[in-house]
Amino acid sequence: MFNLFRSRDKLVRITLGAILTVVAVTMVVTLIPGFGSTSSNSEDPVLAQIGSEKIIASKAQRDFQVAAQNAQIPQQMMEVYFPQYLEQIVQQKAARYQAERMGLTVTDDEIITGLMSADPQFFPNGQPNKEAFVAFLAQQGLTLDQAIDDMRTTLLTRKLANTVDATIVVTPKEVEDQFRHKNEKLKVQYIAFPPAKFLDQVKPTDQDLQQTYNFNKGNYTIPQKSTFQVVLLDQEKVEASIAVTDEQLRKAYSASLDNFRMPERVHVRHILISTQGKSDAEKKTLRDKAEDVLKQAKSGTDWVALAKKYSDDKANAEQGGDLNWVVRGQMVPEFESAAFALKPKEISGVVTSQFGYHIIQMLEREPARVKPFEEVKDGLTSDVRKQAVTDKMQALGDQMHAALEKNPNSAADVAKQFGAEFISVPNATPGQAIPTVGSSPEIDGALAGMKPNDVSGLLVLPANRLAVVVLNARTPGRPATFDEVADQVKQAFMTSKSQEIAQSKAKEAANRLRAGEDIEKVAKSYKLDVSTTNFFSREETVEGLGSGVYVEEGFNKPEGTILGPTMIQNRDVVSKVIGKMAADEAALAAERDQITRSIKQRKEQEVALLFMDSIFTQLEREGKAKLFPQAIARAAASFHER
Repeated sequence: MFNLFRSRDKLVRITLGAILTVVAVTMVVTLIPGFGSTSSNSEDPVLAQIGSEKIIASKAQRDFQVAAQNAQIPQQMMEVYFPQYLEQIVQQKAARYQAERMGLTVTDDEIITGLMSADPQFFPNGQPNKEAFVAFLAQQGLTLDQAIDDMRTTLLTRKLANTVDATIVVTPKEVEDQFRHKNEKLKVQYIAFPPAKFLDQVKPTDQDLQQTYNFNKGNYTIPQKSTFQVVLLDQEKVEASIAVTDEQLRKAYSASLDNFRMPERVHVRHILISTQGKSDAEKKTLRDKAEDVLKQAKSGTDWVALAKKYSDDKANAEQGGDLNWVVRGQMVPEFESAAFALKPKEISGVVTSQFGYHIIQMLEREPARVKPFEEVKDGLTSDVRKQAVTDKMQALGDQMHAALEKNPNSAADVAKQFGAEFISVPNATPGQAIPTVGSSPEIDGALAGMKPNDVSGLLVLPANRLAVVVLNARTPGRPATFDEVADQVKQAFMTSKSQEIAQSKAKEAANRLRAGEDIEKVAKSYKLDVSTTNFFSREETVEGLGSGVYVEEGFNKPEGTILGPTMIQNRDVVSKVIGKMAADEAALAAERDQITRSIKQRKEQEVALLFMDSIFTQLEREGKAKLFPQAIARAAASFHER
């Protein structure tokens, strides 16, 4: 495929996984209507085409923007990730095209099941919450047709992949090799050479330090410094000055009566005998079972006991099938009609829905009503106060900003006038903590584009604070003289030379050990200690040594082998293999299935990458698929320009 897609960097793939998880369909619908494609602007660049379907730049960019925001991808990285994201989309659509050519199909029931499996939170009590779905869909910038189409693509791609996965074989030898690789163990003695141990051997001369400075002069700078003032408005102080009167509350109540209208609702519980996936003959038997349970319920048998014993709604069975309060439009129509037709304490007959047979008891009914003022007063007070605080904060902030724009030298007086805090910051470097505020990227960012006597815009800071900044003076950054950074230069020289000495000593020690010297004596000659590990596997972490993979070579070498020097945790380490423990073959039987699954999953992932690439490549050869590299590059570059 196009070389923009060739990156397989692990971090990129992990991040893309997060992006595509956000894009993936995660919603519930009550039916599967037909869906149609939307026409695109003929001037909108086409990034790719698979069959007759075109991937249009504006839509791909918009979808990626939403996905990247939800996955918290930094703006500066979006140009890098967009082509990778597009590759995944193109491959999925190519796989769907190929699946449909092979006659693979997905039923509406399969789509509903897929949606339920992806996000069961939209199916409380096994029934769709359409309002929650609509709200979620709007947040993701998707339409219902897009959601259904995405799930259809996912399921078709999965079916196509399954035809390949079925050919994957895991041999007994692979399982045995993996078992031994995982369970064989090693024991070592090691000497660590931390550079700090050799600092006393470093004796820098003035000439050494001057040469180090001259060679690295570009790394030593005196950063830009800014002298500025901050006028800080704290929401807590503003809120303390606001009182909410009864008159304001009643006015707000009258203006928003619709918010306090409560629809009719009923408190219900049910017992569900599920028929999903059952044949007609099985449904007849289950209907008889439901009638028997109904008979027991109406004869006075304890409802909670019946629900625990018979209900297939396992999420609620332990609570006696209690669904709490429900309103119209929340349940499937058959259930809703029966529930709202009942009287308090009355039990329905057997009610049939798409989920099975329900026996419903209505416990309480609450008619539609408007909540009275006294009932909502506390919550209304909080809302009115919050709005008043927001309005006053914005008004005060705007007034502070206007006053400072008029006279930048009046920051202290403006702060006093508006009950704000005045902060004076002399000669601060970017990132330096500001009194009261702490480190503030918002203030640093504003200062970066300001000139002396400039006034920033109104800045929103964490902890519900607003600020306006006035830049008084700026000293530009410059190269540092040797005298200004002498201590830094010396520290850098000492660190570098001690590392060189540690490396040299570690190599020397390894050669002495390989020549047959005793490890304890060698360590003592460097005033270092020998550490001895317990037996450990490749996957275990060894105290003081780190992961077993650092001494991977030792698992394949005989006892007495000297390993290293190896850089481990910023130290050069020399190791000696002093013990090996073979995997316990008697434990293989218990682990065989798990290891087999692990190997198969790894192979499936490897094959999937090759398979998805190969589908597009084949369609491209046949003229059924095409990429437009220049359009893709321009679409990606647009994220850099934003």
